[in-house]
Amino acid sequence: METRRHAVPETHTRETFTRHVARKEAERRGITVDWNAAVPEDVPAELRHAVFRVLDRGWCVWGTTSADEIVTPAERDFYPLEAALPDRWSPVGWNGVRLHPAAGA
Repeated sequence: METRRHAVPETHTRETFTRHVARKEAERRGITVDWNAAVPEDVPAELRHAVFRVLDRGWCVWGTTSADEIVTPAERDFYPLEAALPDRWSPVGWNGVRLHPAAGA
């Protein structure tokens, strides 16, 4: 019988799926995340599902800078929240977040 570290719901929401994937990747990389931290109120609703508090990094967005439509969890990272706000991000697919460079960067 297979043992799972984290129970996987049969039906995911955008929030539960993003958290599940980010948690597995954080564990693989040895990154400590406070999964119970409440997301700051000024974070847009469309981005909140991908914002987490990372030890030694602060508030971060689980996303990618790749222009590819599909990226693996290994191609995503926890980027500083400031890199996404106010408008340097866009949704990708069902739960993805793409970060865009700041103007002039």
